[in-house]
Amino acid sequence: MDVLQQALNQALAELPALFLEKLISKKLQEQGLTSTKILSAKIARHILSGSGEPFRYKGRKHKGNVTLSFSEADANEVARSIENFDKTQLTNVLVAVARRISKTILRDLKSRWAKEHALQCADLAGFRERLEDRWGRPLGQLRMLLTMAREWGQAVHDRPNSTRTTGKALPTLLTRLHVRACQVTDEIICLLENGFADGAMARWRTLHEIGVVAAVLYRHGEEITKRYLAHQAVESKRAMNKYMACCGLLGSKPLSARALKKITEAYDKAIAQYGHDFDSDYGWAVHHLKKRRVTFADLETDAGRAEMRSYYQMGNDNIHAGVKSVYVRLGLPDYDGLLAGRSNFGLMEPGQNAAHTLTQLSVLVYLREPNLDDLIVADMMRTLRDEIPRSFARAHIRLRKDDKKYRTAG
Repeated sequence: MDVLQQALNQALAELPALFLEKLISKKLQEQGLTSTKILSAKIARHILSGSGEPFRYKGRKHKGNVTLSFSEADANEVARSIENFDKTQLTNVLVAVARRISKTILRDLKSRWAKEHALQCADLAGFRERLEDRWGRPLGQLRMLLTMAREWGQAVHDRPNSTRTTGKALPTLLTRLHVRACQVTDEIICLLENGFADGAMARWRTLHEIGVVAAVLYRHGEEITKRYLAHQAVESKRAMNKYMACCGLLGSKPLSARALKKITEAYDKAIAQYGHDFDSDYGWAVHHLKKRRVTFADLETDAGRAEMRSYYQMGNDNIHAGVKSVYVRLGLPDYDGLLAGRSNFGLMEPGQNAAHTLTQLSVLVYLREPNLDDLIVADMMRTLRDEIPRSFARAHIRLRKDDKKYRTAG
């Protein structure tokens, strides 16, 4: 439904009536009668309807018969008014008519929404069933891998000599990073199950960042971990500055003087301890990577994850509003179409990447001081991780073949 075009058509159709109302109001006043907008509008609609019947109106202020005569000059006046009607006036009328129509249409949509929602739910259930039928095996393996990672983490955490009792920052932080990675992997699976491959790739980007940071911390040990934790003061200071710059525009209250002082003092303390280069995005890694300005690419190289750089860029494209995000979509079989919702294309890359990164991180975190159970679980996860890309690839190839047959037949 083209609501704007409908509003425009109605506005144009109402123009003669609007100018006729003004003429009627003028003629009534010439006869000493008070003209209301409602009365003038009713008389105008009666005249334009072409009815030959007399117009009857019951009003306490208007009694008796009134005769209105319209000459050729009156008709010419209305015609000239319409011809001289400029764009600004038309816009005002269009906005008023559109507002009236929008209320009517919205009221109608609300009355029918329960039925429409039920139809959409049925359609979505069918889509999920078809997607599971095609991608169920690799998705099931990925779900199994996530369950193994969670249960392994829980088992290690519950041991008497768990990270809670070591007194060191690194084991505890690695566990927290692994926990977050499990949650992000669950989000990736949720997006894949619902046909949002591009969204899943964007979430894998976050999973990759978690894995890279964990690998860098693991490689350099306790000292860099302390710097990583201390960098929270830098990030809090940046967030404070941004909020204070925007809170007025948001209509929010500024932070209290006490809160500002506390955040600033923590920032000053961190800079005094670690130097001015600590203020950069990855300032916590400056000392150990021996660079004044560390980039995420530097972290990837240091972590031994540089081979994932192209996939990481693909994830960036799905995060930002660059031109690549407009034209290149994993959910499309080619780049010629448009995608405004779900698709069963493109699940292979984010699915296999999630399996790879989650396994890598789990092994890194929980094989630091392994027992026999840890070695068994790690080997199981590696085996499953190697099976998952092949399962995704088989489903992808089958989908491509089916799509080709469909296009050929169509």
